[in-house]
Amino acid sequence: MKELPSSPAGTPAWRGIVYPLLISAAAVGVLVAALGFGLGVPDPGGTGGAGGGPPAAGNHAGGTVLRVVAALAAVAAVATAGGLLARKLGQPPVIGEIATGLLLGPSFLAGILPGSTELFHPAAAKPLLGLLAQVGLILFMFAVGSEFDASQLRRSGRVVAAVSQGSMIIPFVLGVLSAALVYREFAAGGIGFVPFAIFLGTAMSITAFPVLARIVQESGLARHPLGTMAMTCAAACDVIAWGALATAMAVATAGSVWGAGGTVLLAAAFAAFALIVGRPLVRAADRWADRARVSSAARLLALLLLAFSLAWVTDLIGVHSIFGAFLAGMLVPHRPGTALTTVQTRLDSVNRRLLLPMFFVSVGMTVDLTQVTGHAGLLLAGVVAVVTAVAGKLAGTAVTARTAGLSWRTSLGLGVLLNARGVTEIVVLRAGLDAGLINQNAFTVLVVMAVLTTVMTGPALQLLKLTRRPGAGTVHEGTTPSSPPAAESAAATPAKEMEPA
Repeated sequence: MKELPSSPAGTPAWRGIVYPLLISAAAVGVLVAALGFGLGVPDPGGTGGAGGGPPAAGNHAGGTVLRVVAALAAVAAVATAGGLLARKLGQPPVIGEIATGLLLGPSFLAGILPGSTELFHPAAAKPLLGLLAQVGLILFMFAVGSEFDASQLRRSGRVVAAVSQGSMIIPFVLGVLSAALVYREFAAGGIGFVPFAIFLGTAMSITAFPVLARIVQESGLARHPLGTMAMTCAAACDVIAWGALATAMAVATAGSVWGAGGTVLLAAAFAAFALIVGRPLVRAADRWADRARVSSAARLLALLLLAFSLAWVTDLIGVHSIFGAFLAGMLVPHRPGTALTTVQTRLDSVNRRLLLPMFFVSVGMTVDLTQVTGHAGLLLAGVVAVVTAVAGKLAGTAVTARTAGLSWRTSLGLGVLLNARGVTEIVVLRAGLDAGLINQNAFTVLVVMAVLTTVMTGPALQLLKLTRRPGAGTVHEGTTPSSPPAAESAAATPAKEMEPA
């Protein structure tokens, strides 16, 4: 068979056709759905039937399914377009997908054309779409957990350990202190100051591990000590942040710090049991599946059962289902080239293109910037939140890294990278909103903060001249693909060598 031509960069030409075809197919689905809406697909409580009576149950179910399928197609289309546009602008595609979800909400499109909500997030299908968004969120956290490499933390050197602590502790403390300034505007009704302050400190100290990985890769820093150090520090920060978030939610549920002790201890005991006992069992089952040549469908079913079972358990404990999904991902061995990893990758790919964008849209539908811009107190609280978040991460990381012996340029570069919050921050914020820790206005402001801190990463790296030259395939300054493990290499590399050529 004749091979397809490749682009000048070495990318097969067919990849440039896939996204337009996806968008076109989704657009056809949107058109069919629009025609269906116009031709009298029955609404709940509507007359629907030809004789003016109530619609049949089958027709009602069919109309709901049509709306769900149309919404998924429409959201997938615009999210893909947003991702492509973000890539053209030098941003990670997920930023375009998040921005698309926000633009479809009342802050822009739904505010101008209220009828557009029926296409992207129809009221009749809202429960089903909300369920699909939660499924996408759980699968996303499962993927994040599977990509987490605990061995990097065990190999961490002195520099990495110090920077990890500084980039987490300082913004957390600043967030707790700023809670006193924004408590009146941001706290949900009836929530105490302590759980709110813990949550805000956690939100200020989050780093988006998955988005950071993409930024490091596209900046040409994937095999450079600066990139590997940033990834290791982000992993350490996320572990601490998830623990702090679980504590805040437990305190909110119990009503006091002492009352939350049992929930926190139970969650910690479950996590320890899963890692100590569950991980060897999962890996033994994976080896057996390889020997028995278990099909990909069976492996996929096993992964789904693992993710949703642990998510259900942590939800019962009283922390949140996302913790169980993340923990489930940590149990699964991630070895490139194996059958299980291939199934994981395909599952994550489908989720990121279909279900996760629906989560972004569900977030966008609850974010209304017009309610914030007309409120002076909220604007001031928003400014405090953004300044605290950026200053805490930059100062905490840069000062700690400089104290550990790195140059100022490299230290600032680490601060810029760890300041990216992305999807992980939005997941944390949504969990806080659902748990009644923050109100809708706080959610809106902090979502904007998450987007801003991620968007500024690329330009800030370019300003510091820390991005690699486009197309530079070689690894400079003493690093090679076969060099020592990432964290050890980063910790042992002098400050001068930390700066890309």
